[in-house]
Amino acid sequence: MPHEKNALLFALLFAACNTSEEVSTVEIEEPVSGICEYTPAPGQFINSSDAGFPDTPIRTAEEAADYAEQRLGQNLYVSLGGWGGYLVAEFAEPVPNTGGYDLYVIGNHFNGSSEPGIVWVAQKEDGAPGTWYQLRGSEYDNAETLLDYEVTYTSPTEAGGAVAWSDNRGCTGTIDCIGVHPQPSYVPAWVTSLTYRGTRLRDNVYYDEDSGKYIMQPFSWGYADNYSTIDRLGMKNRFRIADAVDERGEAAHLEQIDYIKVQTGVNAKAGNNVGEISTEVCGIGCYRTVTRTE
Repeated sequence: MPHEKNALLFALLFAACNTSEEVSTVEIEEPVSGICEYTPAPGQFINSSDAGFPDTPIRTAEEAADYAEQRLGQNLYVSLGGWGGYLVAEFAEPVPNTGGYDLYVIGNHFNGSSEPGIVWVAQKEDGAPGTWYQLRGSEYDNAETLLDYEVTYTSPTEAGGAVAWSDNRGCTGTIDCIGVHPQPSYVPAWVTSLTYRGTRLRDNVYYDEDSGKYIMQPFSWGYADNYSTIDRLGMKNRFRIADAVDERGEAAHLEQIDYIKVQTGVNAKAGNNVGEISTEVCGIGCYRTVTRTE
């Protein structure tokens, strides 16, 4: 009997060593599993048929999240509107902090047209996002970056009117209606409070005399919908969970995250029917390393 057992064990080991299967690890892109919240600020694409809004106005937060999820599922853009507008998405499984690029956001930027969005991450607490941590970008320590910023928008009293805003620094301005987007209202009707909070980046718009165009400059790295030469790969901007900081600007040292939020970071506008700077999102996902047997 011992000899028979040894012979059987040798045969199994021999078969295992001579299998044609090969095991390898590869990096894959995994889209988010769903949209939890779509809360844009007023803007030219809000309620616009050009942005895929339905003929029947969206009235509830649930309808808005469904709209955004369907658009991203078709690789179409979702506009976050003016400063402060945001989108929250959830991953099917926690995304670990690898120290390298863990996340990506697809935008519709191109050379001369960057509308930078700030990225935030959170862990799940009681089935919902807990504390939000900002991912540090190249402008985080810029003296013109306002970390504790707030804007309140006011709906116009008549259709087609400009949307006024005021901030917590004593400044005021407007989101102007422009001819190419003539829908009656630029205000998201399902958003109950038009006060937004977050980080404001410095203005990135200037008028180029030679071309007669307004140019939206990119920031170096760390923002969505941004024509960066550092973290951009095609239409994707890539992000590191390791760049997450707390409200004091100190490293958060997160082991993993469950949620991602993208928020319009620039409060500025341009002429020539360009309008407000509004971050657009065409897709969100993460990078995962998986083991495959071939």
